[in-house]
Amino acid sequence: MQINHKPVVTFLICIVTVCVSFYVAYQISGSVLGKSRITELTNFGGLTVEGIKHLEIWRLVSSQLIHVHQKHMIYNVLSILFLGIIIERTVGSKYMLIIWLFAGSIGTLFSTQFTPPPWNVGTGASQAAFGLAGFGLFLIFSKIQRGYIFLCAIVFALIPALYLDFKSVGYPKAGHSLSFVIGFGLAIYYFYNVKQKLVQVAPES
Repeated sequence: MQINHKPVVTFLICIVTVCVSFYVAYQISGSVLGKSRITELTNFGGLTVEGIKHLEIWRLVSSQLIHVHQKHMIYNVLSILFLGIIIERTVGSKYMLIIWLFAGSIGTLFSTQFTPPPWNVGTGASQAAFGLAGFGLFLIFSKIQRGYIFLCAIVFALIPALYLDFKSVGYPKAGHSLSFVIGFGLAIYYFYNVKQKLVQVAPES
């Protein structure tokens, strides 16, 4: 466990998300705390299947930085911050970035399949937060990480978001669910493949 590893990537993700989301909100509404229409966010990096077909791969990253509601953005950033600090200290910056990128982008793209056009634009950091929560839950189940602080961080990331999901559609949203599963799966892969290889190499070095 890299307990002295500085969570540089986590802080960078959070800072960039806040700056980009505020900037886009200001460009659209004239206020950093203003609300943006989902259709307007396409021009600012929102993720669409059509965009991926045109090889606009950068949208996989940019879509996670922009939000319709800035209050939602702040909640997502806090979730990523609380979870990311502990997870990055455990697995390092490289794998923290992988979790954020894969769980976030794939979940965001998947979420666009359940909304009719022109509102099928993937945005927001909640998918990444669910991916980190899935990764974190594996750490709890496998007793790699312990403590109420980390458990509270997972609850903070999941419960309010799930409440809103059930309130709006009656079930966990597809993008959130897939991102959670991806995060949990990445944790299994890391600790039963990558970590084992590191342990085997260590005595020889």
